Amino acid sequence: MTVNKAISELSQKGILNRIAGKGTFVATQKHELPVTKAFDIFDEISASGNKYSGQQLQLKVIPATAEIALQLGIVEGTDVGYCKVLHFENDIPLMLEERYVNHAIVPDFVKQQFGNNETPSGFLQRHFPVSEMEHTIEATLATKPIANALSIKESSPCLQLSRRTWTGNTLISYVNMVTAGSRYKLKLHSRIEH
Repeated sequence: MTVNKAISELSQKGILNRIAGKGTFVATQKHELPVTKAFDIFDEISASGNKYSGQQLQLKVIPATAEIALQLGIVEGTDVGYCKVLHFENDIPLMLEERYVNHAIVPDFVKQQFGNNETPSGFLQRHFPVSEMEHTIEATLATKPIANALSIKESSPCLQLSRRTWTGNTLISYVNMVTAGSRYKLKLHSRIEH
């Protein structure tokens, strides 16, 4: 019981990762999520010397709901490219991404194969350079589907980053990215002009 309690406490502090059906592992250093620039999770993980992999769960054209239409600045019912991708670091699920893209501007988005060598962010940054971004960051609790995807307990603390990006004057993408709170940290560096 003492060992189990110690493992539970170390897991809560983010020192150990417990993955159902796989075991308990020493946690890798938390990634810093830069909130002042567009980032590609493939580059972030590769730069730290770790192995990136991805699993494309969904990729299709869907009609924009009222909420998505508002976020993309389009009319409700307009076609949008939608993808759902689970990102892994060293085979541990790190982030669940759901992205909506203006299909009229980026029709080839839904023709991609997102996974080991291509991420939605990487594809968009190469073809549509980011001119403006808007981030919303909030603490949230893992729903059952998110907990299952990230191999964490339901109601575990998570970080959710929502980001809208523009290329030129055109709003092109809206994304929600959710990660376990124990696996990521946010970093903001600002220069104050006097």
